[in-house]
Amino acid sequence: MHEWPLLIFTLLTQASVGLTLCAALVAFWLRKETAEQRFFVLCPALLCACVLGGIGLIASFAHLGYPLNAMNALRNIARSWLTREIVFASLFLAVLGLATLQALLIKRIQPLALMVVGMSGVVLVFCMGKIYLSTSVVTWRHANNFVLFYGSVCILGALAALFLIIPRLRNPAQSQASHRLVHVAVGAVIFAVIARLLMQPRYLDFLAAQRVSDVITFPLQPLAAFDALAGMRLVSWSIMIAGAGLLMMLLRQPVGRHGTLTNGWLLSGASLLVLAEIMARFVFYSIH
Repeated sequence: MHEWPLLIFTLLTQASVGLTLCAALVAFWLRKETAEQRFFVLCPALLCACVLGGIGLIASFAHLGYPLNAMNALRNIARSWLTREIVFASLFLAVLGLATLQALLIKRIQPLALMVVGMSGVVLVFCMGKIYLSTSVVTWRHANNFVLFYGSVCILGALAALFLIIPRLRNPAQSQASHRLVHVAVGAVIFAVIARLLMQPRYLDFLAAQRVSDVITFPLQPLAAFDALAGMRLVSWSIMIAGAGLLMMLLRQPVGRHGTLTNGWLLSGASLLVLAEIMARFVFYSIH
């Protein structure tokens, strides 16, 4: 599999988008807190989102082979989803960086601006899905792309928020926000897993219908590659479901202890979910 730069780019960028959206939600929940308290809680999350997005963008340039060719890809924004992806990836990282820099300078988090940044990331992920939907690769020409990509936004963003935001919600007045974030984060993971499961029958029916048309793309027949990776797909699904199940145990934790989420359920569940995301994305880029 030679698409490792794209795997890194998509996963890290989608994690950055998810974490930004989580930070925006928490910023709204903490609007009654002082500016200093909101900054203390959310600053590490914003910095991490910038780092994830930056590494992802660098990886995307590595995929071009000759990075200076990136400027040529910007000439067809009216018709090319690849061009739109580049534009919105650059826009998302730029506005995220500016919002983070402003927060560092004035020690203040602006919830509305942060939500606008997150929404630009949502558009970016849509452009990512449309790129593959518009190709001649039959295994990519399905709405399953969007369920996969937005699922990663939910799962990776939620996990990052649990590790980076929850531990900083320390004082008793923030316990309600901590409780909400845990439930929203776990709910986002469960929603993403269920949405993917519900999409699979439709996706498999679509692929079954394509088999009779003998669709072939050079250098591999994607349907044959899809069948060859059945074992890895099954393992990744099993790991993902197990990880989501472990993460659900966080809901049993008392509200007052949500600010100290460093237990085995979180670590084990998060590890399994991240592994499942990497495996699922590896399969995605290997079936073409």
